[in-house]
Amino acid sequence: MSGEPALIDALRTRLGDARGPRYWRALEELVEQPAWRSRLREAFPQLAQLEPQLDRRGFLKLLGASLALAGLGACSRPPEQEIVPWVRRPDQLPPASPRFYASTLACAGDIAGVLVETHQGRPTKIEGNPAHPTSLGATDPTMQAAVLELWDPDRSQAPLHDGAAASWDDFAREAQRLAARFAHDGRGLHVLSGALDSPTLAAQREAWLARFPGARWHVYEPVDEDNAREGARLAFGRPLRARYRFDRAQVILALDADFLGTMPGRLLHARDFVAGRRPEGDRFNRLYVVEATPTLTGAKADHRWPLASARIGLFALELANLLGVDGARAPQSSGIAPRRLRALAQDLDARHGAGLVLAGRAQPPWVHALAHLLNEALGNVGRTVEYYAPAEPWEASAAALDELTAALDAGRVDTLLILDGNPVYAMPADARFGERLARVPHRIHLGLYRDETAAACHWHLPRAHALESWSDLRAADGSASLVQPVIAPLYDGRSAHELLALFLGDTRDAREQVRSTWRAPAGTDPDAFWIASLQAGVIARSMPPAQRVRADDGFLGKLAPVAEDDALELLFLPDPTVWDGRYANNGWLQECPKPLTTLTWSNVALVSPELALAHGLKNGDALELRIGGRHTQAPVWVMPGQAPRSVSVFLGYGRRRVGRVGEGLGFDAYLLRRAGAPWRDGGLRVNRTGARYALAATQRHHTMEGRAPVRAGTLDAYRERPDFARDDAPVPPSFYPERPPGDYAWAMSVDLNACIGCGACTLACQAENNIPVVGAEEVARGREMHWIRVDRYYEGDARTPRIHHQPVPCMHCEHAPCELVCPVGATVHDSEGLNVQVYNRCVGTRFCSNNCPYKVRRFNFLQYSDLTTESLKAQRNPDVSVRNRGVMEKCTYCIQRIETAHIAADRENRRIADGEVLTACQAVCPTQAIVFGDQQDPASAVSRQKASPRHYALLQELNTRPRTTYLAAIRNPHPALEDDA
Repeated sequence: MSGEPALIDALRTRLGDARGPRYWRALEELVEQPAWRSRLREAFPQLAQLEPQLDRRGFLKLLGASLALAGLGACSRPPEQEIVPWVRRPDQLPPASPRFYASTLACAGDIAGVLVETHQGRPTKIEGNPAHPTSLGATDPTMQAAVLELWDPDRSQAPLHDGAAASWDDFAREAQRLAARFAHDGRGLHVLSGALDSPTLAAQREAWLARFPGARWHVYEPVDEDNAREGARLAFGRPLRARYRFDRAQVILALDADFLGTMPGRLLHARDFVAGRRPEGDRFNRLYVVEATPTLTGAKADHRWPLASARIGLFALELANLLGVDGARAPQSSGIAPRRLRALAQDLDARHGAGLVLAGRAQPPWVHALAHLLNEALGNVGRTVEYYAPAEPWEASAAALDELTAALDAGRVDTLLILDGNPVYAMPADARFGERLARVPHRIHLGLYRDETAAACHWHLPRAHALESWSDLRAADGSASLVQPVIAPLYDGRSAHELLALFLGDTRDAREQVRSTWRAPAGTDPDAFWIASLQAGVIARSMPPAQRVRADDGFLGKLAPVAEDDALELLFLPDPTVWDGRYANNGWLQECPKPLTTLTWSNVALVSPELALAHGLKNGDALELRIGGRHTQAPVWVMPGQAPRSVSVFLGYGRRRVGRVGEGLGFDAYLLRRAGAPWRDGGLRVNRTGARYALAATQRHHTMEGRAPVRAGTLDAYRERPDFARDDAPVPPSFYPERPPGDYAWAMSVDLNACIGCGACTLACQAENNIPVVGAEEVARGREMHWIRVDRYYEGDARTPRIHHQPVPCMHCEHAPCELVCPVGATVHDSEGLNVQVYNRCVGTRFCSNNCPYKVRRFNFLQYSDLTTESLKAQRNPDVSVRNRGVMEKCTYCIQRIETAHIAADRENRRIADGEVLTACQAVCPTQAIVFGDQQDPASAVSRQKASPRHYALLQELNTRPRTTYLAAIRNPHPALEDDA
């Protein structure tokens, strides 16, 4: 049976979160009310016919079952509309096997195609879509964590009006009233949205402005690309976007540009960048990074030079002058040694057409324009960088904020519709958006959570998650792809497309709205085109063509850059895991160690070792930050490689209304932010307060410093002696008997030259293996449960250190020390070389952990897994057990995936093919640094990698004979600068 949708919505609102006996009592009370009973009879005519034959209890039973089938129950279900799987399930495959659906996610300022793994209709895991041009099969931590966000029990579940329960029917009447009121004169009607990355949303905006003349639509993002946009306008006269081809670049200069960590398109950038750094090939690129705060890009640099953000423009002018750019004159020195500038200029000039210069979002527009000029002067345009006109509006957040605040102050805003944003929290402090918003007569908010902005609005409407709704998105390279739901909305949420349709009188559902945006090319069957786009996850021929452009240097004559010599500068950075605060309630991201600090569950103020020494600061000290009348208190973290006079703070913390996970963590850096200086502000004053913060960092928990865990060398040294990383000492004999070979010998190799330290492997492993979150207090005790960690090491001087990252899963030692000491045989070796853990045998002695030199085993000290929250049960991978307290657990090489491949191969009477088994960490890696397979097969990828002269085993002197091994990292310093590389 299926009931009236409006009735279901109303019942959901009335019944709320009732479960079990409370559900039936609440339902019984409703049935007793004549008005509700009448509506129920109309919605369920079959029941009305049976009612005379049933007693009251029987009627309630049938009614409850009917309502559950109609969608009132808590069970998840597939979407009502047809969706298309990425790979169609063969007829012989059992229904319980996972299915994959191609979709697209917008996470942390980037957009990439994904494959959503579902088990019986439940999304449980995100994989990258290998057919998507900016994904190529990879994802990042925020995309991995999207599945936990979907099942978050703290998500908004029903509409609210003035804090009281309401329904979408109630709001539909309000929308119709407002639409009629503004139909002839839209003045007073304003919309505030995020970036218009969806072509369908952009089309709806045009329809909105046509339907409501005089209305205004403002676009604001806390982490924006305004400077890149305005820089392109300075150079080309119009806001063009850049497409970078790192695979073609031989010399790269990043001016405060974290293209591996936070820039749009970072997954593709990482793949292409590493592709040009294979020491076995004939080309090996060279990366120069000039930045104030260490980043993932800086960690991979061959030359990284710390420099205050305000002085990076001076450095760019000095370089442009050396390269002969007319009008490029620096009014003062940047502070970078002239010999470094000369070597860099010579290097770029010698690779004419194979260089690349790019600037980051924190640099002012003229630095971006200067980067475009340099690329043109060096012959890079059309080779390593090309420009295209964005198909959708690319608007400046700063201009939108100025326009909106002016309208609010003038009282011209009667109704403000906020689409999926949290401006009350994430606006700069001097915007005083919360105060201004309170004066708006009609305030409507659509959002995933009942957050700070929801509390300040008259109407709060729950937004459907990206995995529950139809849409489309355009990635950083301009290619478009579809967003298709893989599950019906768990709660009473709707998408922005559906909300706008209520005002526009558009009766089409979201699927048809999106489909109408994408017309099939002439001569193509529309249905076939639509199905093909859904199945592949990419819309064919949607990438805008490159433009033929020429940069104008006229802006150089108007420059007057001045850098303060003595004043401290305050820098604002998006947080590596929670971004601008939108992921603050995601436990996976909160507990994922941040790549450079390894901190969890908090943000900090980064200071240089010199500044820490001058003020007597240590990690965790409370520091008062004052700038322009704004102030807050933050914990200190001493960051090697930080520019001496720069203090960096991370956005996204200090949330006041977010959910049980993220509320009250860290400090609110937005309180220090100014609308006119969103990324850098000068004149900072700092005062040590004497207080202390307890910070939960993971680097020291399982450290192996002093034992050369990471091995690295220069390209020249590698070519002179390719096996420089190998141990010269012979492997000692062993008392262990040799094990008879099995059908397979599973092994893993990690290329440290390709690893960028992003931490995606950690999150992928957590999602795949049902690894619980333990919380900040337990992390501080060294009890984090991640099965693969990414260690961070420094080499050299603390002022300009080289930074290394090393993923460390279980080594699966052939001579495993853990196996000897287990009194109950819970950790054993199988015939294929896996060191497996039998949970039912484990009694929690932890002898195995004490005997593991790699410290990769994790113990459930407490009941970390949430076994009671219903939605979290549905999120978990059914192929992996959920461990209770008191057992040891660790990396299993994703044995569930190995067994799935075994079953398929046995059914077809063949061997498992190389590459048929992808571990979760391997599948997610954007640079393909992790390789897994059968090392008995000499032709397998893992065997070829282990045959590399760069191959070495971690702690080989212990003779544990690990199956997980490494390839040494290679640097390519300039010959004239090798001494300070």
